[in-house]
Amino acid sequence: MNLNTPSRPVLIAGAHGFTGSRVMQSCPGAVPVPGELLRSAEQRLTDFIRAAEPQIIINAAAVSDIGACERDPETSYTANVTLPVILAGAARETGAKLISFSSDQVYTGLTESGPYREDSLLPVPANVYARHKLEAEQRVLDVNPDAVLLRATWMYDMPLYRGAVLPDGPGSAAPSPHANRGNFLITVLDAVLHGRPLSFPSRRYRGITYVRQAVSFLEQASRLPGGIYNYGSENDRNMLETAKALLQELKLEYPVQDSGQIQHNLWMDCSRIRSFGMDFDSTVQGFRRCIRDYGLRDLSV
Repeated sequence: MNLNTPSRPVLIAGAHGFTGSRVMQSCPGAVPVPGELLRSAEQRLTDFIRAAEPQIIINAAAVSDIGACERDPETSYTANVTLPVILAGAARETGAKLISFSSDQVYTGLTESGPYREDSLLPVPANVYARHKLEAEQRVLDVNPDAVLLRATWMYDMPLYRGAVLPDGPGSAAPSPHANRGNFLITVLDAVLHGRPLSFPSRRYRGITYVRQAVSFLEQASRLPGGIYNYGSENDRNMLETAKALLQELKLEYPVQDSGQIQHNLWMDCSRIRSFGMDFDSTVQGFRRCIRDYGLRDLSV
């Protein structure tokens, strides 16, 4: 992926996080926005963006831990609402295209089974993180109608480490802990490798996306008309079936129990993004791509 032009760089907000670190690997020459500016007053951040004169701003910065957002809604609001609104204004002022990651969590207030479309009438979401993400979408578009908001699914990858050989080439700097946060693939592998119980709900549906495919489509996303897009792999299997499918693709035999949790769906219809040529793998196809990229086919435990 190459989003840069010789004179106008791509800026990455949240460059040391889970998604942003993969964007940095895949986009040579991208410029990370310093973390202290992301936490600073608006003027310093806006001045930095004016000086950089970016072609594209990719906002992958967030506080995405749902529990942390519940405990500290003020910090959540700053990261998940205030920051993207500031970036939207700076992008409009400098003529940059803003791509900002939202979340499938905005659908938490819906009771229908899904899959959900971008034009679904959304009630108040069920948690602070989701409420802030939904507010950010509208406020960003109010400030900058040309901005692209990507409602991303739960994403996964293998961990990053210094010198790693990765699908996009050799690694370099040691990642921050945020780059290796827990995800679906790691949860399953960790349980198998350490003999821990593994359970997922049979009454929950959600797409799960290989982050490297999500990153690979960002160049195309930069050409989208402004608006909101469901972004990631579709999945018509419940979470229990999905975990079993991953184990099958890994050629691992391991028991998975039904956690018995209540009905709760974050199942998205991604046909809109597909109509613009971004045809994601299904969730299970994504497992196969990741397994092939990392040579995980013949694990032994």
